[in-house]
Amino acid sequence: MNKTARQKILDVASELFYNEGIRAVGVDKIVEVSGVSKGTLYRHFPSKDDLIIAYLEEQNESSWVLFEDAISVYDGAPRMQILAIVESIKTSLTEPRNRGCVFLNAQAEFSSQHPIQNLVQERTHKLRNLLQRLTKEAGATDDTLADQLLLLINGALSTAPIMGADIAGEQLKKVSVCLIDLHLNQ
Repeated sequence: MNKTARQKILDVASELFYNEGIRAVGVDKIVEVSGVSKGTLYRHFPSKDDLIIAYLEEQNESSWVLFEDAISVYDGAPRMQILAIVESIKTSLTEPRNRGCVFLNAQAEFSSQHPIQNLVQERTHKLRNLLQRLTKEAGATDDTLADQLLLLINGALSTAPIMGADIAGEQLKKVSVCLIDLHLNQ
């Protein structure tokens, strides 16, 4: 299958950004590795920031497809849907060459005024809203469980490269079950 020049650039940039860091990768390296001209890159992405945003948007869409697929299996069973989200994150942590969360990594590289911060915040709010909805459907009386799960998820994502993905993923699952039992078995 022939990729469009835009997709080829985005694929190369995505791999380089994730593996080496967004700030560490220059446009010249993306041009070199992708084999497209600088003019072609700038025709599709007028600035590096536009390319960064496209990268994060594509990563966001992919992660939401995973979440939606995971919870669709347990339609009508919100407790199982929460656990399915946790399991999908645990699985993503143990993928080969995992370097942590794309969004937390990007957030750490840029100031609070950079446009990527809005994307990261929107994604976090969307995940929080999903967790709030599911925890309430499962019987939670407030947002405490959703907020605790969100903190736990972000903690696992940020510590997996340090502690090891297996440990972070296993603890994410175990502590999530404990929190769910604590809040929902009252």
